[in-house]
Amino acid sequence: MDVWQWLLFFICICVKVTQTEASSWTIDVPSSVKGLLGSCVVIPCSYNYPNAKVQTFTGIWTNDGNQVIYHPTESKMLEQYRRRTKLLGDISKSNCSLMIENLQQNDGGPFHFRIELGGYNSFSYLNKKVSILMIREPNAIDFSAHEDIKEGQPVSASCSVFHSCPTYPPAFHWSHSGEQHFQAQKLHDGQWKATSILTFRSNRTDHNKLLQCRVTYHGGKHQETSKTLKVKYAPVNVKVEYQSDVNEGQTAHLKCSSDANPVSSYEWHSETGALLNKGQTYTMSNVSRHSEAVYCTAVNEEGRVKSSTVKLNVLYGPDIETYSKCSSYNGIVKCDCIVQSRPPSMVHFVLGDRVLQSTTVETAGSVTTGTLQTDFGSFKFVHCLANNTLGNANLTLSLPVNDNMQYIFIASGTGVILLIILIATAVGVKKCTWRSGETPPSDLSTMKSERPVAIPHHAPAKRKENYEDAHYTNYHVYGNVGTDLDESVYANV
Repeated sequence: MDVWQWLLFFICICVKVTQTEASSWTIDVPSSVKGLLGSCVVIPCSYNYPNAKVQTFTGIWTNDGNQVIYHPTESKMLEQYRRRTKLLGDISKSNCSLMIENLQQNDGGPFHFRIELGGYNSFSYLNKKVSILMIREPNAIDFSAHEDIKEGQPVSASCSVFHSCPTYPPAFHWSHSGEQHFQAQKLHDGQWKATSILTFRSNRTDHNKLLQCRVTYHGGKHQETSKTLKVKYAPVNVKVEYQSDVNEGQTAHLKCSSDANPVSSYEWHSETGALLNKGQTYTMSNVSRHSEAVYCTAVNEEGRVKSSTVKLNVLYGPDIETYSKCSSYNGIVKCDCIVQSRPPSMVHFVLGDRVLQSTTVETAGSVTTGTLQTDFGSFKFVHCLANNTLGNANLTLSLPVNDNMQYIFIASGTGVILLIILIATAVGVKKCTWRSGETPPSDLSTMKSERPVAIPHHAPAKRKENYEDAHYTNYHVYGNVGTDLDESVYANV
């Protein structure tokens, strides 16, 4: 082998060795990454080196002017990058990713990585540089939510943003409570996608409310977006609006209202359930105290809901009940005047030329009872008067006959009857005696012997003699009558 052949052989060997070594110094880094000004950015980086025994690893990042923007020894770095740059991961395991915080406009690069392997070699990856594209404002939020929902159904909403700082991902804040789930997705060229998913159960109070998603990036910048929720729900708060006080005979206007989506239609029913009208308003003509209570029903595609039953407060003047009366018990006379009216009435009594206040007044609902208890004297009637703000009424009540007079009349009649019976009995006895042939003197002598016993002890003797003389004189009279008069004459006597 001549000289030229040997020279060619050595050249080939050197080239092969150089190619083998060069192929071992590789790096994987994007040519550019996007970074939000004021936030942070991570340049993803991984490298390879020849298989050799390495004692120490020193990772360095430099700019195009070979100025150090990151070094484990901070004093070797440019002042403007101190405490803002940091290697992420383990450099001994080929991770050379760099994070720059508080990203500034002059941080655009380009930058390249250099590795120093203690006890072996160093290498700068000049052929793989990376630049940072500055973004003043974050990209728009990708917001997804079902806007038309039914009450009680589960709702899922998602909020997604792109960023380039996985160390400090964006924070999500929702305007509605619920369960939140965070998802992070790695994209290409140092980009990441962060997503927050909110789930909750819808309620009618969510209707027409904004569901808002607010995103805050590392460094303080933020953005937000929202959607208006549309919740369908059955009617609630169904009520009747009306003027409660209305005079009897007037017209009342009632209106039904509710909270519902979609908007309700309305029906009116009587208390018994009979359909009276359809529509939001209902007119009651010529109302009276006997008008039925009513309620309304709100209806939409989600349900039917009734209001509470309402009854008008019908106002009317006094109406004195015909069963008002005066009565007597144990000689005490009292008069009750019972009045139907709304509002309650004042009740008075007129006796002769006097106006008397009620002794007691009781009110129960629309009924007022005025009671008068007094000395009515010889009056036969008393007048009951009732009045309220809507009118007045009066009624004449008959007074009962006084109980004491009744007792006198009864006693007098009884006495007359007893007197007649006694006289008739006495006459019958006389008549029977004379017919039996017995003479009056013997009877009179008996009476004479008994009469002195009835005289009081303090009576004077002269009075006694006169009494006896009179007695004997009567004896002759009765004797003459007993012997000379016939039965017909006595009967007449």
